[in-house]
Amino acid sequence: MAYELFTRKRSHGGPPSVTVTKNGMFVINSSALEKYIKPCQFVHVYYDKDAGKVGIKPLPRKVDKAYRLNVSPKGNVGTVSATSFLSFIGNDHKETINFPAEWNEREGLLEFTIQDSEAKHPRRFPR
Repeated sequence: MAYELFTRKRSHGGPPSVTVTKNGMFVINSSALEKYIKPCQFVHVYYDKDAGKVGIKPLPRKVDKAYRLNVSPKGNVGTVSATSFLSFIGNDHKETINFPAEWNEREGLLEFTIQDSEAKHPRRFPR
């Protein structure tokens, strides 16, 4: 059997998702960024306390309470600083966790449910 050279290549794409990093950032993957967010440079961040859902709404320009969306130089991921938001909702983001995201056509939001890393159900936050 002959050896074959392994060429390392990153895989991009996959289903839309948002990663919440331990440093308090939202990282929007390339699928979600291309399909739903671009070319917008700002977003609003919403929270549904009862459902434990976060909504990211793309904005065509800077408006009140908007977060800047930082797109990587290659344009394959977008990041939003979410430290104060995560603190506000009581999420202690001690580890980096990826969450599947879906587009809510009616609301115009990229939505994901923040889940407790130990339990596999939506996390409920204090009221």
